[in-house]
Amino acid sequence: MQPQNRDMSTKEKRDEFKIRIAGVEIGKYSYSMVCDKEFFEMSEISELQDGLLNLQIEMDKSEKMLDLKFHFTGEVVALCDRCLDPVTLKMDFPEQLIVNLVPVVEEDFENDENIWMVDENIYELDLFHFIYETIRLALPHKIVHPDDENGNSTCNPEVLKRLEAMSHKENNQEIDDRWAALKDLKLD
Repeated sequence: MQPQNRDMSTKEKRDEFKIRIAGVEIGKYSYSMVCDKEFFEMSEISELQDGLLNLQIEMDKSEKMLDLKFHFTGEVVALCDRCLDPVTLKMDFPEQLIVNLVPVVEEDFENDENIWMVDENIYELDLFHFIYETIRLALPHKIVHPDDENGNSTCNPEVLKRLEAMSHKENNQEIDDRWAALKDLKLD
């Protein structure tokens, strides 16, 4: 019986990222949402361990279009690519999504990442997938602890020592004769 309750809370949490559009008059609307630890667990963003992002959405609804402007602010916690300890990343960025409301969406039509075509008769717009993909794309390519004011890494010092020792060992190993000739090749 416990898993059923968890599924219900997951469904309820996911429903928080839906915006009703059926019967909504033409005009401007504002929404606030929160992406917290439960959101990151549900979205399965493996890079993120935790976080709290506040999301403000401004929707401008016209006859056949929705212009959604998103603003994400807050922090997420990810693992450092160098030492694997958690690192907190501050985030503050905008995004936009244009939704065209059309009578019939062709089955083979594939939505662009920031322009969607949806059936004009749908009741609500599910933004969950768009939001977590936007967060993933906003993450830096390389996640590492920042350097301190002296330019020294703030990564876990024990891990840095091990990495240094491994690097030193690799540099001092004898090169196999079969590969030694490659060492002298120069690439332009």
